[in-house]
Amino acid sequence: MKQITFVYDPETEQEKLEELLGRLDPKPDEHVSFTKLSVAHYSRGHWLACSLPDSQLKELFEKLKGSEVNVGILPHPKMVGGKKGFGISSSFEKAWEEIQEAEDIPKMDLMQVNKELTFNSLVVGNSLSILYSNGSTGFVDGIRTRFSQLVNLFRRVKLKAYTITYKNKNNEDLTINTAAMGILAVAHCESNLIFRRIIQESGLDDGRVHLLILAPKSLFALIQFGIQHLFIPMKGGTLPHFVGYLSTHEAVISSSEAMEYAIDGEEGKANELIINLVDEKLKVLPGSSIMGSAEKEGPAEINIKSLPVGRLKTELLHSYLPWVRHATTEEFKELFSMLRQNSKTSSSYLVLMALSTMIATFGLFGDSAPVVIGAMILAPLMGPIISLAMGALRQDSPLVRNSMLTIFWGIILGLIFSILITWITPLEVLNNQITARIRPNLLDLGIAVASGIAGAYAYSKEEISKTLAGVAISVALVPPLAVAGIGIGWADWSVFWGAMLLLGTNLAGIVMAAALTFLILGFSPFRLAKRGLLISLGILLAIALPLGLSFNEIVKENKIIQDLSGKEIPHGLLREVKVLRMQPLKLSVTILSEKALDEQDFKEIRQEIEAEIGQEISLELTLGVRVGDIEK
Repeated sequence: MKQITFVYDPETEQEKLEELLGRLDPKPDEHVSFTKLSVAHYSRGHWLACSLPDSQLKELFEKLKGSEVNVGILPHPKMVGGKKGFGISSSFEKAWEEIQEAEDIPKMDLMQVNKELTFNSLVVGNSLSILYSNGSTGFVDGIRTRFSQLVNLFRRVKLKAYTITYKNKNNEDLTINTAAMGILAVAHCESNLIFRRIIQESGLDDGRVHLLILAPKSLFALIQFGIQHLFIPMKGGTLPHFVGYLSTHEAVISSSEAMEYAIDGEEGKANELIINLVDEKLKVLPGSSIMGSAEKEGPAEINIKSLPVGRLKTELLHSYLPWVRHATTEEFKELFSMLRQNSKTSSSYLVLMALSTMIATFGLFGDSAPVVIGAMILAPLMGPIISLAMGALRQDSPLVRNSMLTIFWGIILGLIFSILITWITPLEVLNNQITARIRPNLLDLGIAVASGIAGAYAYSKEEISKTLAGVAISVALVPPLAVAGIGIGWADWSVFWGAMLLLGTNLAGIVMAAALTFLILGFSPFRLAKRGLLISLGILLAIALPLGLSFNEIVKENKIIQDLSGKEIPHGLLREVKVLRMQPLKLSVTILSEKALDEQDFKEIRQEIEAEIGQEISLELTLGVRVGDIEK
């Protein structure tokens, strides 16, 4: 038969005590005030069911060290850390029921900080509410709290220098010198919401303390993490690369400046915090929410090598956390070496440029989209264009000069070969592939912007194939370059200037978008990038003006076609409507009629169409006479 003693807060009034005892069913063997409790009177197997404030519960645990007495915890208004740390139910009756049903309970690890017993967590730093919110309030209050925490992420954040010394599995001392927003430490992951979602393998008695080190390199990354874990919580989520995790037998956190910290919500300041486990474990019954996690061994560390050190640490400590991450020279040394190499004119670049333009020109004459796509795959334009974007962003004159020279020779060579092919090809027809490249509009600018983003992003990420992004850039540049050469070969300057406008549009759009992408990814501070971005933006706006006018004309053309296609007028049904010219408006229309029409009918048809669209037109009319339906 289980022997249980109910231990209550001495400040509990008699009326409240009687109410609590009335809620205990079955009744405990005895009840005693904490001040009158003598732990020496209780032997192995006896239960103490305690409803006490955190301070008294900590005092009781100190007295019970080395004891075999079982401890069950009941909720108390002033028990905050104990309730969270042991997962105790808010329901007095349910917690009592769990004590009644418990049989053999584990000995739990208890954490201490500077020899002070810690039930729930140690929080170092004053901005970590997103990490230790337990969501124990109601749904509406929880949403309100989470939203408030998210808003707090937008304030100015400054990282601080921390030194973390810890022991690895081989009991060797290791040291981390980093810049972090703060550190969170718990005795067992199951007691904390964020730990429980992310660190799947951890037990209540694994003999380790667990630390999360939050070291964001930008506010964007921090806000993204906050949204993910506050509003879209998922068990088994991935730890962001800027959050380091380690588990160890003992850890020491120190700083040259006094650190702000909170132990179970109680704030303090110190230059050094020693975190370890209490030598003697206690038999404490955790709540049912964390009871099932007793025999697990999780990872020793995650992302520790990703924490900022060296020059990056120094830069992050220098000022407030930037909105976008500023990469260091060490981090993109390899990228810069690649971009400098790609900016130089090489024989392989010129050969591929000539071949890709030749293939594109043949494909354009053959009105073959697959052949044009093949030319895009072969084109080597991505390298110098991305190099130009980085050079403009960082005001690197040699990189800009070499890139522009390489692009210039590529364009000249492409024009030469497309002109030669045009001269030897006995075709002079504006097919769909060619006409699509002589009337640029804002849609083409959108393609260029997307291509520039793809190119810059691919170059900045080792795991992404450069080939696919190169195709995207070639989509925007190789076909219009070939069409420009065709225009010169035909001596048709409207074709040439239309294609060159598209080529310039795409080139400016790609460079501008790639530079902005590199800026967002942190490859240049804004003060350095401002001049290059303003120049690129000015060129882009100058080009965008005629594109906007062209796009407006296309919209008007489409409206006319939509208004007339399939329209029934007195003389018949309008089909195959085409806009041949906008100023003055000239249309090509097929009309399907029940009878042959004469010249007077044609004049009336033009008047009927003018009435439909509200303006005068010149008209090329094709007549189709319906002979009759075939009966089946």
